[in-house]
Amino acid sequence: MRRVLFWVNHRSLFHYHLGLTTFSLFPGVIVLLITHQWYWPLATVLLVNILGLFRTNLFLALSFHVLKPMAGMFGGEGFAAEEMVIALGSNKTLQKLGGSVPAERILLLLPHCLQRHDCDRRITFNPYNCTRCGGCPVGSLLDLADRTGVKIAIATGGTLARRHIKELRPLAVVAVACPRDLGQGMLDAYPVPVAGVENSRPAGDCLDTQVDIASVEETINRLTVNR
Repeated sequence: MRRVLFWVNHRSLFHYHLGLTTFSLFPGVIVLLITHQWYWPLATVLLVNILGLFRTNLFLALSFHVLKPMAGMFGGEGFAAEEMVIALGSNKTLQKLGGSVPAERILLLLPHCLQRHDCDRRITFNPYNCTRCGGCPVGSLLDLADRTGVKIAIATGGTLARRHIKELRPLAVVAVACPRDLGQGMLDAYPVPVAGVENSRPAGDCLDTQVDIASVEETINRLTVNR
């Protein structure tokens, strides 16, 4: 079974600092026009990247929005900007909170597309309406929530996800989603820290998606007190 490992890989770091460098070129040009000295724009680029080492939500968001229009240049599915946010944001959450969060203050936030499209059970507002028939990952994730003691919620989109976070007031969120929704959602959830686990989409986007349960459990365990 594949395991989730939230190291900060070189690709994510490269994309992060590429976004910051590209952003810093705009104030750098203004500084050059004012000072007519080439080293001040270089100092501007260097300063932005040094401040970016703190990887605050502001700098992640800046890099994300600069990278997003260039996503197609990096190949793959065009989610380089989102995957950068997922990797760096998850790493920061686990480094900052690892082993310190009571299970009942963790929210496991799931997308509705994990449910089979032909299932007639309404689980968006009450996941425990699921009969745990084994036809989709939702039953196994409910078992995981019961076993670990975390809260669980299902969202149909960003608005409902933010509502769940506001109402349940978790100290940390373990979120499952596709890269497109997960990257933007992690930025939108600020100041609540999020560790993300990407789903897989064997039937295409938003239809009968899957997730590695072991990866979700490992992420929860790394956050939880005394685990």
